[in-house]
Amino acid sequence: MIKDHIKFASDILVRLGEELVPNVDQGILELVKNAYDADASTCCIELISTDILGGAIRITDDGDGMNLASIRNGWLVLGQSTKEGARRTKLGRLPVGDKGLGRLAALRMGSEVNLVTRPKSQLGAEHRVLIDWTKYKKATLVEDVPLTIETVKTSKGKGTEILLTNLHIQFGHREVNRLARNLILLTNPFNDAAGFRPILKAPGFEDLENKVRESYFPDAEFKLEAVLDKKGKVEARLRDWKGDIWKEAKDSELSKQVYKAPAAKFDLWIFLLDAKSFSARKVSITEVRDWLSLVGGVHLYHRGLRVHPYGDPGFDWLDMNLSRARSPENRPSTNTVIGRIEVTDPRHDLIQKTDRVGFIENREFSELRRFARDTLEWVADVREKEAEKKREQYRVETRKEVVEAKRVFEDVIDAKVPDKIRPIVREAFHHYHQIVDRRISSIGEDLQLYRSLATAGTTTAVFAHESAKPVTLISKVTDFLESNVDNILGLKHAESLTEPISILRYSIKSLRSFTALPMYLLKKSKRRVEQVPIHDVLEQLANIFLPLLEEAHISLQIEKGNFNPTIHGSVALIEAIVTNCLTNSINAFNSPAAPNNNRLIVIRTEQARRFLLLRIMDNGPGITELKLNEIWLPGRTTTNGTGFGLTIVKDAVSDLGGRIEALAHGELGGAEFIVSLPISEV
Repeated sequence: MIKDHIKFASDILVRLGEELVPNVDQGILELVKNAYDADASTCCIELISTDILGGAIRITDDGDGMNLASIRNGWLVLGQSTKEGARRTKLGRLPVGDKGLGRLAALRMGSEVNLVTRPKSQLGAEHRVLIDWTKYKKATLVEDVPLTIETVKTSKGKGTEILLTNLHIQFGHREVNRLARNLILLTNPFNDAAGFRPILKAPGFEDLENKVRESYFPDAEFKLEAVLDKKGKVEARLRDWKGDIWKEAKDSELSKQVYKAPAAKFDLWIFLLDAKSFSARKVSITEVRDWLSLVGGVHLYHRGLRVHPYGDPGFDWLDMNLSRARSPENRPSTNTVIGRIEVTDPRHDLIQKTDRVGFIENREFSELRRFARDTLEWVADVREKEAEKKREQYRVETRKEVVEAKRVFEDVIDAKVPDKIRPIVREAFHHYHQIVDRRISSIGEDLQLYRSLATAGTTTAVFAHESAKPVTLISKVTDFLESNVDNILGLKHAESLTEPISILRYSIKSLRSFTALPMYLLKKSKRRVEQVPIHDVLEQLANIFLPLLEEAHISLQIEKGNFNPTIHGSVALIEAIVTNCLTNSINAFNSPAAPNNNRLIVIRTEQARRFLLLRIMDNGPGITELKLNEIWLPGRTTTNGTGFGLTIVKDAVSDLGGRIEALAHGELGGAEFIVSLPISEV
């Protein structure tokens, strides 16, 4: 009988090192975390000529160091966790290092590694290990390369030093900045409770550190404080900028289900980056915005240290930006908040991935994220309800103020205006008041009109959403017929259903497109005021309308000018203009006088100095039964439409600061609308 054991080829060091953890800064962070686990108070990272190949990195800490057993059974053993989740260090820290693979990636950045460590338990002794990676390249197996641990006497205090020499990578400005940011955020910029500070000896690090650690927390408009206990129960409070508790919630108010996650604490500072909020502040919006660009987002701290990539730029792990895009009112984004979720995790429920980039998406982590998302939803709901309450209060108070202002003005006329001219002044005031009343009445009528249209739109959206169910059912029945027609009717008669099934397929496609249109147009994010790229909107609308136009045998041509016009407004307003004009053209083709063949709609963009000319025309019968000045009036129509479309178009153009002109018979012979809008200078 021959006994043997599993062997590891030296190439495994490449697979488990630089290939598994490709970002060098994450490898260095693992060495820093080892210093934290050793109860160090500081850890210094010195970059020596790292901007060129062959440089060096020195990592020094004042921790407890390692004895011979720790080196042999821990530091030199790759992939084995020597950190027991619930065992605290003498300073009360729960270890955060694990597996040793991230450490391996850092150690392999150079051709040689020099470890020097002085254990607290053996003052006066210093252990040294030299690893020459070039020897592993020549060896077949990892265990073929012997390592020597040398022990010498020393007068230095406890601590560990790791020197990586002859680096085969370069640290450019971008890599150094990323490492600096990660080191500063590693130990929580919110406070110094961890008692641990990494230091990077590199140009600009101190300035960056000072900038990150500047405290703008008092300038936040709101602060969220939420606590999840070990039983899965939660309570949250929202404070205003003065620190007073604004709203509170517990358990079922946030979630009806208990959270199956480790205990956690969630703090979030929400900033309103507008002139009104900062009018009385001592700092500027620019200062706070620059600070948030460095530290903004919601960071996750596990056992006192930050876990990458949660809170990194572009990593929106709580979907804050997505939620804001869907419903922008009173929702923060990663650019307007700084927050932290702190988890001690004594049972080691959260498991970091092997490459040390985030946690495995197990139940406990998913529940922790649900706790954070539910809390953010509660904050948004609270702010929305408060905003609606203020809007209603403002409407009531405004009506009272108008009545009171009128009374005061009349009293002033009686008391201050001479008798001779008092009737003239009073008559002028009443005339002015009548004009204002007419204006208010007109606005009220417009408001009722748009509320009616909004009701019709939302009702249509509900019907569109619900119609998806029968359309899906029809699709399934069609699939069944197509798959079984041979068995049911036999080959002889199956061909007779080929055309009906094809018609069903086409109709299903059209119905699905029709149901998608209302939902597409009613997206809340489209009402946000921003810079709107016109050509993008036109292309998207053309794709949405395509099935409807095909059904009506109408061709749509978009003729884009040789420029990229951008309008300051909202996507919703642009869509309102184009959609209603398109709908008007489609309805015109239903007229008996409309052509049956070669039906055409053209949308053309042109530039006239600082204005965009948007021409929408068709080859239909044109505007024949209404005067041009009457087509804008609500309810006026010569087709089967509602008569509100062109009213909406005119109002939308006016809201965008533009003008609109209608031609009864334009370039193509049918109606033509020419919209002039100011182009944004961006």
